[in-house]
Amino acid sequence: MRGLLLVAVALLTAAGLAPSVRADDVLAIESLADEVPRFSLTPAGGGTALDNAALKGRTVLLHFWATWCTPCKEELPALDALAKHLDPARYAVVLVAIDTNATAAEVLAYAEGLGVRLPVYVAAAGGVDDSFWGWGLPVSYLIDAQGRFIGRLRGPRAWNAPATLDALTALHTR
Repeated sequence: MRGLLLVAVALLTAAGLAPSVRADDVLAIESLADEVPRFSLTPAGGGTALDNAALKGRTVLLHFWATWCTPCKEELPALDALAKHLDPARYAVVLVAIDTNATAAEVLAYAEGLGVRLPVYVAAAGGVDDSFWGWGLPVSYLIDAQGRFIGRLRGPRAWNAPATLDALTALHTR
């Protein structure tokens, strides 16, 4: 039902027949007043760690998932598709696996098996605060270009819906 509503809003908006819709309403963003804790993410495929400083200047969708999370399995390909529609100079979609019983290689193979081509990171010990995902999975955070929280999105989303793309695009211009 929610998916149909989002599609209807997107179609009406595109036709100029709907009132302006806020990104917060489409994405159901939970506001956060806290500063983004410093984090350093280990690439599952090896290489240089990714931290907050490397993401400044871009709107970031920081997504926490696990190989055992059923909704995450559907979201990963949708997030990968979403990233292809976003300008990488202005946006970053960052996928962070929190698996503790899978190796980085297993996590990477899992994501690649779903068709994901985005870099995949693992929440290595001490690199990222587990309060990011303490309530459950999946969970995503939106971070503005200055490195501050926009908000949290608990649970799965229709990441490949046109209304979602429009809402994320609008966030960068806030």
